[in-house]
Parts: sequence; structure tokens; C-alpha cells
Amino acid sequence: MARSPEPPVAARQSLADLRAALQRAEFTTERIEATLGVGELSSVPGETEVHRHQLAGDDAFSTIGRLFVLGDAVEETEVDAALAPASLADMARLALFEREGSLVRSTARLLPHGDYYLASDHAGPDDSPDWVAGIHAPSVTLAKLAVRRSVNATLDLGTGCGIQALLAAKHSERVVATDVNERALAFARFNAALNDVEFIDFRHGNLFEPVDGERFGLVVANPPYVISPDSTFAYRDSGQPRDALCQEVVQRVPDVLEEGGFAHVLVSWVHQPGDDDEWAEPLRDWVSDTGCDAWLLHYRTDDPVAHAAGWLGPLGRTSPEEHKAALERWLDYLRDQEIEAVGYGAIVLRRRGGAANWVRLDEIPIERLEPATEHTLRVFAAEDYLAELTDKRALLEQRFTLVESHRLEQELVLRDGGFEVESQTLALTDGLAFRAGLDRSTAMLLPHFDPGRRLAEVLATAAADLDIPDEDRERYATAALPVVKRLLQLGFLVRADD
Repeated sequence: MARSPEPPVAARQSLADLRAALQRAEFTTERIEATLGVGELSSVPGETEVHRHQLAGDDAFSTIGRLFVLGDAVEETEVDAALAPASLADMARLALFEREGSLVRSTARLLPHGDYYLASDHAGPDDSPDWVAGIHAPSVTLAKLAVRRSVNATLDLGTGCGIQALLAAKHSERVVATDVNERALAFARFNAALNDVEFIDFRHGNLFEPVDGERFGLVVANPPYVISPDSTFAYRDSGQPRDALCQEVVQRVPDVLEEGGFAHVLVSWVHQPGDDDEWAEPLRDWVSDTGCDAWLLHYRTDDPVAHAAGWLGPLGRTSPEEHKAALERWLDYLRDQEIEAVGYGAIVLRRRGGAANWVRLDEIPIERLEPATEHTLRVFAAEDYLAELTDKRALLEQRFTLVESHRLEQELVLRDGGFEVESQTLALTDGLAFRAGLDRSTAMLLPHFDPGRRLAEVLATAAADLDIPDEDRERYATAALPVVKRLLQLGFLVRADD
């Protein structure tokens, strides 16, 4: 984007006119996906050529799509018509266009995301270390994980194009957004102005230096977490060995958290290959003695080849020879560092003093992730309660209810002329979308949870429904307690008091 997209104050009206033109053209995520038939835009030449045909119309939406989505040169008269009442003279103040005779080309990609329009660099990256990414899968993941509740101040660490800061502005009295990349800050300022958000404080600097001595009720961080031998791109490469940057962010973020404040940090890390919870061992060390409760989330582990190939994929589409050399360099580095597995996930921290902090870990289905505020608060409340519970049988005196965001899924098979339930799954439809397989006894238990009934009463009713003899009901209740505890931990149940 002409190296400096930050608009002067005098261009505010031009920004408002541009925003109005985009809205009038129905330039929305839903329409882009419906028109192009994709949920994620591609920069592969063959696929963009198909998109070019899909956006071949002479209406404002198609013109804006060719201009800002594909980065095509478009006739000046078409651009004028699509963006009216904004004029090209107005747009020149925004550093959004460059002329090629009678043609106009955008200097930035501009896309809708929810209520916002976001400018970033066009698809790439090329060889520019300060290339600025737009909305991509990690930023969406972070946006969904973040706890959205009213706070005095939010810190967006490594703001990039500014999407996390814009989202936080909806529920924060003030937002501080930092980045080591000056161009990223320029784009973020532009996007805040384009979306008429005025109270974000953008600061240049590395990690926590720009906010030394300050505290925040929410911290969101999408640092350059890629484990690589390179220092090529500010958005991707930290230049530090292995996973040192992620460890530093996680261990320092508690220092800027208010009591009760949440931090959400996307991370990748080195761990030993293996089954079960092998992935969590390094992260346990990172979060020990931080004064925070910690929720460790893991959604994928790659071997060295998959890790390198995934991040170098775009280079393979544009320059096969460079891709081959880069792949060998990355694999040599991973081999020299004795890295056999690279995990991907997030760490959620809540600062809580005055008590022993807890750590829990979960695998998360990244493809089913939904906004997780309520689910996260349920999980933290459950862990607090269980951490203080000295006698598990005290659960029997507690009252629980099943959350509304659940579905009971059954698979039926035809046997002897009738359908029988073969399997049952309880699924959350919010947050981390956990799923839990149920046996018949647990499924029979669910309808009886009621905020007015103690768990002991619920179990007695379920035992009667299951025709369990009186002499076996104590054993049934004892066996049911771990099941109830697990449903509480996963967020399917909440205490009536909560």
C-alpha cells in the first residue's frame, strides 16, 4: 500500500464515503463467498482466473471485487461509478489507488469481516519483510477464543492489520495495540479510521516494551510463532531459536494482567512425539509459577516435513526452485535442533492470586470453533469449584443444570424389525464445541438435571428409571459422580449458583 496507508485527518469524509460505497454495493463476506463459491480466498493463479470470470459483471459489487479482492486494474470510469459519491480524487488522499493510464489499481486488499472492512497487503507475501497479512485462520481462531466482556483496557499484542483491536473496542473503555512492524501499525490505524473507531492507542515497539508498567483486563496475542530458521517476515518469523518467543510471551503476559484478567495467546511449540498428553509437557513448564490459572489448548501436531511444507506452500506455487531450497533449509534446521514434533494451539491465562492455581488441558476441534466467551467462563468457574472441593461426595448436595447450547445425537440401527440406539453423543454448539460419548445410564440421567434439585435427587430418579435395585443405588451414585464431574468440566453442566 504505497508504503504508508495512514490517512490524514482531512480524509475522514473520504473514508466515510468509501465505507458508504462498500455498504451500498453489498460488499459482504456472505456475498463474496456465495459469488466465488469459496470460504477462503485463494491467490493461486488458476483459481484467481476463475474468480475473475465470477466477478465479470458491470455492477458495483463486481467492480469493487476485481479492484480490492483480486487486485486487478479497472477502468477509471467503472471505479468512479462503483464508489460514488466518493471520487478518485478523494481516494487519492487515502493512498488506496495508483493510476496506469485510464486504469486504476488498488494498492491494498480490502475485505469485509463481520461489521468491519479491513485493508491489508495484497496476496503474497512477496519478499517484503514488513508485508501485512489480512484476516486468516489464526486471527479468526483468536477472535473466537477471546473472552468478550466489559473491561477497562485491552492490549492487542502484535496487532497486524488491527482486527483484534477493533473487536476489543466493542467492549473496552480503551484499547492499546502494539506491533514491531511500522507498516502493520499504519494499516491498523487506517482500518480503525475506515471503521470510525477512534479510541485505539497504536504504539510501536517490541513485545511488552510499549506498555511497561500498565495493566489490562484482557490481552490478546497472535505473535510470530512459526518455528523456522528464517527472519524473513515480521508477521511470521521471530528470529529466535525454536519456540523461545512464544515461551517469553506466555511467561511475561501475567505481568500486564489485572487480577481476574484474561490473556489469550496463540502458540506453537516443540514437544516429544507421542500419544495422550505428551504435547502438554513443555507448556506446563511455561505456565508454572505465573500467578495464573492456565487452560492449555492443542489442535494439531505436525512432523517436521508437514510443518515446513505448510508454511512454505505459497512459495511452492510461485517459485518451485526457491521452494525446494527453502524446504531443505528448514528441514536441516529442524533436524539440527532435534525437533521431531511441532504443536499448535493456544494458552488461556487468568490472573488469580491468593490461592493455588490450576492447570487443565484439552484437545480442541478447531474446525468447529464458535465464539467461546460463555463456554470459557463456564470452564473456569467449574475448575475453581472443583479445585476447592475436598470431598467429591459434596457434589451430591449441589444443584446442576444442563446448558441450552447442547444437542443429543443418536445413531440408530435396524434390528429385529425395529430401530435400536447404537451410540449417543452429547455435543456443545457453542465455544469449543466439545463432544462426549454417552452410555445408556448417562443419557438417562440428563433429563433430570434441574436447578431446583440436588444431584442426589437427580441420581435417585435416574436409578428408578433404570430399574436399579435399592441395594445397588449407592454403587450407581458413586459410579455416576466422575461422569457428572466430567460434564461439568467440559461445560455441559453448570452449577445452579453460577
